[in-house]
Amino acid sequence: MILSAKNLLVVLAGTSALAMAAPAGNQGQVVQITSSSDWCMMMPPTPGGGIAENEHRGIAFCTKENSSAPGAKVFPKGFIQSAHYVTGKDYVQVTGMIDPAQYQMSMTDRGGQFDNKAPTGSACANYKYYVNLIEPNDNRYCIRCCNNKSDCNTGKSTHGCSVVVPGDYSGSGSVTPTGPTSSGSNTATGTSTASATVSGSVQPTGTATVTGTASVATTTSSSTKTDMVTPTQTTSDAATTKKTLTLGAVLAFGMAILFA
Repeated sequence: MILSAKNLLVVLAGTSALAMAAPAGNQGQVVQITSSSDWCMMMPPTPGGGIAENEHRGIAFCTKENSSAPGAKVFPKGFIQSAHYVTGKDYVQVTGMIDPAQYQMSMTDRGGQFDNKAPTGSACANYKYYVNLIEPNDNRYCIRCCNNKSDCNTGKSTHGCSVVVPGDYSGSGSVTPTGPTSSGSNTATGTSTASATVSGSVQPTGTATVTGTASVATTTSSSTKTDMVTPTQTTSDAATTKKTLTLGAVLAFGMAILFA
C-alpha cells in the first residue's frame, strides 16, 4: 500500500508522539520524579544486596506505581524515612533518609552510584541524565534527574550524596520535631526534679510538725501541773484545820482555869 504524503505525515506524527510518551530505558530500569510522594530510584534487585556490587544489576523501586516507570517495584514498607523534593531550572531531585534494615542492607555498606551507564540502558523519564546514590552506612540516599549533564555529576560518587546532590538529608516531618520534643521532655524531666526539690522543701513542714508535738508536750505538762495543785490545796486545808484545833484547845484550857 502506497501512502500519500498527507497520510505519511500523520503516521510519522503519531510515531513521534508515541516515542515521546514512552520513557527511554529498559523495562524495570526507568526512574521518575514527580513529587515528594511520587518518585523512584534504583536499588539492588534482591534484599541484602550490596549497592556497589549491584550497580550494573539495579532495578527501579518507586513510592507507588507510575506509568512513567513501567515494571518498577514498590519500596519496602518503612524503607523511606524522609523525602525532600526540589526542582531547579533544568533538574529535579529527591534527597532524604532510609532505614536500611527494611531491605536487609548492611549498615557497613558505604554505598554506590547508579546512573545512565550503570545499569546499562537505565534512564530517568522526561530527562536526559540521572545520578542516584544510596549510602546505607549513613542512612542516606539521593537522586537527581537533569537535562544538562553538568547538573548530574557522575564523576564524584566517592564524595557521597552531600557533594553529588546537595540537599536536605534530615528526617521526615514527623521525625525532625521529635528532637526538640524529646529535649523538651528532658526539660520537663528537669521540672519534675524541681518538683522533687519542692517536695524536699516540705521537710521544714515536718519540723513544724515537731513544733506541734512540742505544743502537745506543753499541754501535757500543764495537765500534770494542774494535777499537782490538788495535793497543794489539800495541804492548805489541813493547815487551816490544825490552826482551828489549836485555838480551841487554848480556849478550853483558859476556861478550865477560870472555873477552877
